[in-house]
This record gives sequence, C-alpha cells and structure tokens, in this order.
Amino acid sequence: MTDSAILHKLKKIGVSLEYKTDGGFPEFCSRHRGEKIALLCDRNTLPFAEALEIAEKKICFFDEDEPVPDEKTCEKAVSAAKGCDYVLAVGSGTLNDTAKYAAKTIGKPSGVLVTAPSMDGYASPVVPLIRKGFKMSETARVPAEILIDPDILSAAPKKMIAAGVGDILGKYTALTDWRLAQYHTGEAVNEEAFSDMLAAVDKCFANIGDIAACGKTGIEYLTDALIISGLAMAEAGNSRPASGAEHHITHYMEMYFIAQNKHGSLHGINVGLGTLVSSYLYAALRRDGVRFAGDEQTYAAADFIPSTERTEETLKRVGAPVKFSALGIDREVFRSAVRKAHTLRQRFTVLSLLEELRLTEHYLPELEERFYA
Repeated sequence: MTDSAILHKLKKIGVSLEYKTDGGFPEFCSRHRGEKIALLCDRNTLPFAEALEIAEKKICFFDEDEPVPDEKTCEKAVSAAKGCDYVLAVGSGTLNDTAKYAAKTIGKPSGVLVTAPSMDGYASPVVPLIRKGFKMSETARVPAEILIDPDILSAAPKKMIAAGVGDILGKYTALTDWRLAQYHTGEAVNEEAFSDMLAAVDKCFANIGDIAACGKTGIEYLTDALIISGLAMAEAGNSRPASGAEHHITHYMEMYFIAQNKHGSLHGINVGLGTLVSSYLYAALRRDGVRFAGDEQTYAAADFIPSTERTEETLKRVGAPVKFSALGIDREVFRSAVRKAHTLRQRFTVLSLLEELRLTEHYLPELEERFYA
C-alpha cells in the first residue's frame, strides 16, 4: 500500500487513492451514488469497464488497441461526457489523459481505474495531447480518485510493465537535468518534489527483480512511483521532476510516427531509450573533463544516475529494447532526434548543454554506435 505520508500529500492536492476490496470500490461508489458516470475504454479495457458495478454508466468505447490523444479522440470523449457528472478513465496513457481533458472541458471531475503500471500521468495535472501533429502539454485538474486493483496490474501485459519501468528510469536523468538547470542557469528547484520523486524511483529500482517477475509487491512499488510522479509535478507546478532530455527525445520520435501515420512504441519504451542517451552523455561529459558553469555540482548531482550498463541491463530484464533501431526508425531519424529534440521545450537539459557548447556533433557518432544498432 502507498506510504501514508504520500497519501496525505495526494489528498492535499485533491486526489484519493482506493484499493479494491472484496466489495469492489465501496468508497468511490458511495461518493458518486446517483451520478451518471462516463467510462472511457478501449479494446483492452472494455471488460474492466463493463465489470464495474456502477448504477448509471455511459461507456465511451474506442475501437482501438492504442488510441492517440488527437483532436478526433478528444472530441469523441467530450461528446460522450456531456450530460454526465463524472468522467472515469478505465485504462492508462491516452485514456487517462483524454478523460482529464474531457472532464475539464465540461467542468466536471475525473478519475481513473488504473489497468497497467505503464506511465506516470495518473496523478499529473499535465495532459499531453496531439494538436495538428505536434505533441503539446495542457494543464488540467488532477483526478479526484485513482482506483487500483492489484490483480489487474499484476496481470498487465509485459510490454506495459516494461513501459512503466522505462518511464520511471527516466526520472533519474530528468532530475539531473533539473539540477543542471539550477547550477547552470539559476532555475529554481522544488526540493520537496525532487525528494519525493527520487525516493520513489530508488525504491522501485531496488525492487526491479520482483517487478520483472510481475510480483504484486514489485508492481505496487512501480505503480506508486508512477503515481508519485504526478504528485511531484503538482508540487513543482510543472513537469520538471518527471521530464527532461529523455522525454524530449521521446516526444520527437512520437511526432515522427504521427507524421508517418504510424503507431509507435509505447511512450515508456521510448523514454527508456532516451534515458540511455541522457545517462551516457552525463558520463561522457565527465569522462572528457568538459567544463561549464556549474559543472562540478552537476557532475556530483549525476552520481545517483545508474550507470548506462545497469540501465541497459534493467531494460533488458523487463523485456524493453536498448537500441533505437528496434523502434522501426532509420538512422537519420535518430540523428535528427539527438540534434533537434532540445528545441521542443523551453527547458534546459543535457541536450541544451551540448548545443550551447557546440558538442552535439562531437558526441553523435558515439551515441549512434552505442544505441542505434
């Protein structure tokens, strides 16, 4: 079960966690008795939506395995939510983000029944959406309730668990990018958010064996870390505790797949690969004695990033790829991501540092040899 201090912090930002009991989710059902609830689900989560014992529910079914949070999906969700008192996502990823967007649009609260420990947006006030082919972040209210059924999570597809691990490993480099920005540009760091995120990730990393085996304890630690990521973003008022250069590389590739009208890999799978690039760059800069404003403090802060080798081993252990070629992209897309991903956000990261020092082209051949194929 989630630590009581974290539960208290979640309640302070308006989020309640409820674990399934033999009676289902009695607290949720009691709070929303008599309300009409819109349930957003896809092909994989429809059975869970149908099984929920809610007196008056309206199912909004997306006849896809992996919906994309674009204009069409959002419009359908908003249309389904109209006339309802509450919007409940039954799933992860797009369904969670779309439910928050639809709820905000109609001025109602939202919640989520977590069906896979695959991404960190459950408690997040940020909603990543696709607008005219570009990935953009919009603000939304945090969900009022997060419903957790440990049996569902432990039985989630292995690729979803691998995605969750990739997303969590990315917090190590995201947090280091935050410190880099603090020491190099003077950006403020919310120490509470930083500490909460790092503690959750460390606990998750220490239990990677049980996570890989789909053990309930390990999956609970993974799910907790993903939920705490949303809490940390709410504490910080932005996505800094959870997103750095590794996510910018991911967003660049995701936009490439959208432009090609193709389904890419799961978000967390891409983040895992982006994390390899970021962790390698911090180690390489230190190896080569590269100097810059705040360098000593940044290198010291980077000590908590697991080595690139350990990160590769961890990703392999959960069945995630460690080469970008496994995503079905060619070399030039990989090169372009390294060169241009820093332009996607007004945020200083290790990729921004490389560009500032004019070292991107210097390290690109190393990155390509190590992580492309």
